[in-house]
Amino acid sequence: MKNNVRFRVMGELSRLPEDVRQKLHETEERTKHNDTMTMVVALSYSSRWEITQAVQKIVAEQQAARQEGRPELPITEETLAQHLCTNFMPDPDLLIRTGGELRVSNYLLWQIAYSELYFCDTYWPDFKEEDLHKAIANYQHRQRRFGKTGAQIDAEAPTNK
Repeated sequence: MKNNVRFRVMGELSRLPEDVRQKLHETEERTKHNDTMTMVVALSYSSRWEITQAVQKIVAEQQAARQEGRPELPITEETLAQHLCTNFMPDPDLLIRTGGELRVSNYLLWQIAYSELYFCDTYWPDFKEEDLHKAIANYQHRQRRFGKTGAQIDAEAPTNK
């Protein structure tokens, strides 16, 4: 509260004990108007769960639209993205995977489609500011292509004539 940070939680919260869910809800409610920054905590979260939930919501909305005689939502990438629990935040530019693992472990699979990935051997508890600086320096030397080839990006670049 002192830093005006909004707290959000995402994940399959029904798997958590009731008292924990209640505290999380209270914290979200207490901070919902804070707007300096948002801290998102993923608890009992998996991308497969998140995408399954989004599809279930879309199907339910489609069924309701049919029953009420309304037009159904078109099923597009945008529709799916709007139904994800991360719909309020931008996709990450950089995903840092600590602990020497060379996998993303079912984390933000939809959102990291065009993210740059950085892998390091340092375990999260030991990850320091110096490690973050290394990851950022590595990222700064990347060519963001968003699914295109380097040649496509170069061909699109304005020429200095």
